[in-house]
Amino acid sequence: MCNIKEILKKSSIFTSLGEEDIQRLGILFEKREINPGDILATAKDAAQYFFLLNNGTILLAMDEGKSVVLNTAGDFIGLELLSPKEVYKTTLTVLAKGSVFAIPRLDFLAFIQEDSVAAAAIMTAWQEYLEKTAPFAKNIEDVSLLESF
Repeated sequence: MCNIKEILKKSSIFTSLGEEDIQRLGILFEKREINPGDILATAKDAAQYFFLLNNGTILLAMDEGKSVVLNTAGDFIGLELLSPKEVYKTTLTVLAKGSVFAIPRLDFLAFIQEDSVAAAAIMTAWQEYLEKTAPFAKNIEDVSLLESF
C-alpha cells in the first residue's frame, strides 16, 4: 500500500471520515522512508508529528516498560500531540524497513479545529483503538485524549 488516501480510508481512526475530509487531510501528509534503528520520536520531546504506518514495523515504547509493536498499514502513532502538554509519551523505534506518512502537529490541529464532527469521530476512534491495542495505556496520565477537548 502506498496511497495516503487508501490508508486514511482503511485506518480505524479515519474510517468514518467522508471523502471530502479524506481529500483535505490527505494532502497534508508527507511520505517518509524508515529504516531499522531510526527513532521517529522520543518520549518527553516536543510532539511535532503524527504518523500513519504505510509498511514496516515500529516499536512504540513507554517509560513504564510497556510497549506495542505496530506493523499494519494504517496503524497510527503520536496522537498524544493533541495532549495539553504537547509532548510525546512514547519512543518510536523502527524495527523493520518501510515507510510512514507524517503530518505536522499544527496542520493536524488546524484540520480538527475546522471540523468538530471529524474531530469527534477521530477522537472516538482513537480511544477505541487505544483500548484494543494498548489497554494498559488508557490509565497513563494524559493519554486519554478525549479529555483534551
